[in-house]
Amino acid sequence: MEKMRIDKKPFETPEVKSLLADALASLKSDELVYPVISEELKLTNREAETYIGALLDYQEDVHYCKNCPGLEKCDKPHPHFSLRLQKDGNVVVRHYDPCEKMISLASFQSRYIRCSFPAEWRDENLKSIERSKSSRNPAILAMGASFDGSGQWIYLTGNSGSGKTFMLACYANYLTINKGKGAFCDTGSLLSELKDKSIRSREEFEETMKSLSSCSVLVLDDFGNEFKTEYVYTSILFPLLSARDKADLPTAFSSDFNLKQIVSMYQGKIGEERASQLHALLKRRCVKEFDVSGISVH
Repeated sequence: MEKMRIDKKPFETPEVKSLLADALASLKSDELVYPVISEELKLTNREAETYIGALLDYQEDVHYCKNCPGLEKCDKPHPHFSLRLQKDGNVVVRHYDPCEKMISLASFQSRYIRCSFPAEWRDENLKSIERSKSSRNPAILAMGASFDGSGQWIYLTGNSGSGKTFMLACYANYLTINKGKGAFCDTGSLLSELKDKSIRSREEFEETMKSLSSCSVLVLDDFGNEFKTEYVYTSILFPLLSARDKADLPTAFSSDFNLKQIVSMYQGKIGEERASQLHALLKRRCVKEFDVSGISVH
């Protein structure tokens, strides 16, 4: 049988050489990628040619992540992971690490017992708030003073779209990063859930109340639109606020209503005496309410 003849000449043609030269030129002119190749990996020209496939994959990955479409829309071959190249001896090795947004999301999820604001706000802070509207500035100053232990609770009112929820998300993010786990809750949903737990599972109810009473910050978003009953007030809302008052823990509210309107609405459901009790607590701890009505906050 005649032996197969194998051509041992390198697979090099003018076209291949031209493509390789173009690829190397593209890498060399890439301000995001070339410093990694030259300064971190310290590749020679020959090594760059040898590992051109890995380098081009790295370049594609870096630029995809630079224009990240968001975690939910990530359609890379390895979603939510970033390609990292490392030189091991004379060999370039690929590593896949969780991307920055995935790490940020994991950190965000670990900081909150529960959270009702959008995940895309997870990295926002007070510096994210547009301050040209003077009505916001006193609220921002009060938030900053709260960070330093002023003891003042934050109460934001304002028209729809004024950014009350966003401002309190910025506030809560700072505290959860620096003080420990917190909770950001839609008031109506929270009180409804706690009412059901108090009837269905007393142990679970008490555990949830304990965690909300002692967490680093509690935000009650959309306060005043919750379903109001004497049972919810006496068994859940007031005990929760009273516990946080005694522990001197940061607490904040966003509402479409001012304190006077809140008390008036509750009075019809829980009576004048208990409504006055609620008003006295909120007035003492919040000191004042901040109307942040105006253009969108972000």
